[in-house]
Amino acid sequence: MKRTILSEKELKFLENAVATYGVIVTFEQLSKISTDKQRQSVRNFTSKLSKKGWLVRIKRGVYFVAGIESLGFSGLSVYKTAQLLCAGCYVSFEAALQYHGMFDQGLKVIRSVSTNACKAKEIENVVYEFVKARGGLFYGFSEQRVENYLVKIASPEKAILDILCFGRSVHSADLVLEKLKAYKDDLDLSRFKEYCSRQPVTVKRILGFLFDKAGIDSGFVYDAVKGIHNSSLMAAGSGKFNAKWRLYYDEHFDGE
Repeated sequence: MKRTILSEKELKFLENAVATYGVIVTFEQLSKISTDKQRQSVRNFTSKLSKKGWLVRIKRGVYFVAGIESLGFSGLSVYKTAQLLCAGCYVSFEAALQYHGMFDQGLKVIRSVSTNACKAKEIENVVYEFVKARGGLFYGFSEQRVENYLVKIASPEKAILDILCFGRSVHSADLVLEKLKAYKDDLDLSRFKEYCSRQPVTVKRILGFLFDKAGIDSGFVYDAVKGIHNSSLMAAGSGKFNAKWRLYYDEHFDGE
């Protein structure tokens, strides 16, 4: 959305809002810094800034101050935004890996895990998606302070497991193998052991298979699945069979 020029009053108001509360603000916070204490007047002023493109509604009563780079402030925190959009979620997948310094590509989609159904939303050209998970898979995160706001973010190990668990594909397995190879000395195997025990059998098998490819000890994963005699599919179309893991996988992994 194209933003129109701000008046001096509007500029000072937005600068004060960002300096006091950050780039995500509530209507109540805007009311506190307004020189006009009439709620309807504040509501009208807020609506005007929204129509001008400077306040973007995230959800009822919560706004993002857009175009703040031109005001001399840094941009929007995707982690804080995800948490505000879906209060019960934790940020995971590539976004969590990026937070931990293990993913350096730009992200246009921020995915989180929640036990509740939350609608996807696009803000400032970034799409926020929320995967609904049963309670048994809702773990492996901690609260991190981002812009004076507590945000739940998955550990690197849980982010990797979430990538394998939700929407399995050859691409996701490739991504996990890349991260396992690059960060094997930084990942916590004891945490993997704890988390893996709570994962579906197919996820355990894929993780064990990828551990072997990355040169990581997969013993504890194998112990968890060795007595199970059915087989699993890494992704649609996987045709090669690994007897150790009883897993059908994509043949291009033979070159790894």
